[in-house]
Amino acid sequence: MFFDLDHTLWDFEKNSKICIRQIYEQHKSIFPAEIGFEAFFQKFSTINSAMWNQLDLSLITHEYLRIFRFQKVLQALDIEIDEQFSLELNQMLLDILPYQQHLMDDAFDTLEVLASRDYKMHIISNGYQDIQIKKMKSGGIYHFFNQIITNDIAGARKPEKAIFDFALYKADADIGNSLMIGDNLIADIEGAKNAGLRTIYFNPEIEENNSENISELKYLLEIL
Repeated sequence: MFFDLDHTLWDFEKNSKICIRQIYEQHKSIFPAEIGFEAFFQKFSTINSAMWNQLDLSLITHEYLRIFRFQKVLQALDIEIDEQFSLELNQMLLDILPYQQHLMDDAFDTLEVLASRDYKMHIISNGYQDIQIKKMKSGGIYHFFNQIITNDIAGARKPEKAIFDFALYKADADIGNSLMIGDNLIADIEGAKNAGLRTIYFNPEIEENNSENISELKYLLEIL
């Protein structure tokens, strides 16, 4: 079983909100009085999600995201900052984000049951190895997984077929008995399907699509 990490097992929204609040409080002087934390966080969530989608489609690079993410968020709030300060804010986020502990609902209990059933579980993530391992350890789920395949280790990103091929090789997995679970239709689901894997789309918002879906992680236990 191959899992995505962010938004599938590790609650990126909840954990990032904690970190964005710290950034807001530490740099409150740059925000006009009418722009509160919630406005800042909502703008961050929207633009960050859009930039990751662009990254999945190879429209931007990861380095571009790291440099310009906060500049674009603040520009959308009519606050101008230079690239260096944008990079500093991004680094602050990366320094504190991996140590947050919130998981998606039922994630730990579901993994515990799957482990008791002797499923071999692995991660395929577009994040960086060191950061993703820190997140998994902070969330208390690192011990459930054998291989942690990230874009820097594989030399490829989801939805590229190469990262799934690499993951299958590293896990010594039979593609016919392998399954990918993730929250992103492009990166996780389409990518894995193109590599020949069965997929289950983690779809809490119950968006209409043509894939096998679950709205809660615990429903995996009824399917498998």
